[in-house]
Amino acid sequence: MQDGASAHYASDVRDWFDESFPERWLARSADLAPADYFLCSYLKDIVYKNKPRILISLKQSIISAVATVNSNLCQKVCESVLERLQRCIGANGHQFEHLN
Repeated sequence: MQDGASAHYASDVRDWFDESFPERWLARSADLAPADYFLCSYLKDIVYKNKPRILISLKQSIISAVATVNSNLCQKVCESVLERLQRCIGANGHQFEHLN
């Protein structure tokens, strides 16, 4: 997965992708990874809703937020991947989040 992490985006990695998948790989394609486009912001919204000020409150808020993630929610997010792939194709492989 090309998620922008330094180790995943080193020049030798990009060169290998260019050689192995010319014109067919998406650099830094976080718009397509459910954990990036949905889960992180979903959890962040819940965790910081009550603005925890001490570590124990933050930890409890994180535990509570993760507990709200159920199979129905995960299924809906996974079903949205096809639409996101189509939007990515429409943007010629470029970032498309700003097009919402």
